[in-house]
Amino acid sequence: MKHIVERARRLSRTVAVGIRRAVDPPLDDRATPLDIRHAIVESVERRVQPAGHGRRVLPEAYVKVKVLAPDGAAERALRSVLEDLPSAVATRLREVKCELPAGFRIDVAYVKSRPAAWAADQRLSVDYPAQVPAAETRPAPAAPPPLKLTVVKGTAGRPSYTFAESVVRIGRSEAPVDERGRVRRNDLAFLENEDERNRTVTRGHCEIRYNRITAEYRVFDERSANGTRILRGGEMIEVPARDPVGVALASGDELQFGQAAVRVSIGPVARS
Repeated sequence: MKHIVERARRLSRTVAVGIRRAVDPPLDDRATPLDIRHAIVESVERRVQPAGHGRRVLPEAYVKVKVLAPDGAAERALRSVLEDLPSAVATRLREVKCELPAGFRIDVAYVKSRPAAWAADQRLSVDYPAQVPAAETRPAPAAPPPLKLTVVKGTAGRPSYTFAESVVRIGRSEAPVDERGRVRRNDLAFLENEDERNRTVTRGHCEIRYNRITAEYRVFDERSANGTRILRGGEMIEVPARDPVGVALASGDELQFGQAAVRVSIGPVARS
């Protein structure tokens, strides 16, 4: 009898760990803040359910995220990447034709040590509490200033684009499909044509994200095949692949994707 009880306990622990790993993506110590960001977005996407007549819904309106940040440097790197997490999740849900629930909200907390309930190698938790806590009163963040990207090398859908969004995706083709069958929506899409410069642009090449804390646009390379660079005043600046901090953009920069490129122009920051 004792042997049977012990086996049941071991099975229970195994199932609990399996459930935890299914909810909390298994990221090892090499995972970058950008990997963590993608894992959170995918975790929310997995909650999406069909609602009939082609509709898809997210059952929960509140997402609570805890991320391990053992020191100040780790927390700063994570904050720089997760600052626009609600926008990234909302963008992904729209891509999969999912309706956002009313009052949708994501809170992110940073912990210096793993909570007792976490596994030994757990980096984060993503929970979906039924009750949404009262929102804190915070000043409204400044809207991103206009970001104009003018194509100077290669061919895209338009000669220039102007954005005022927190996240701008750049790549080849408007809606490429990745190896897992997921559609990526590129806001600036180089064309699938005979232009050899376009062929050097990866389908999911990079992202430009507006950091409301520092009031600047930063570019992040997404492990593109031919790299992302900034030509500024005759100096070439490499954008490291999958770097969690990215590189700040300035008006007058030439932003290069392989052999294709755009000219960057940033309008004045909106003042309240």
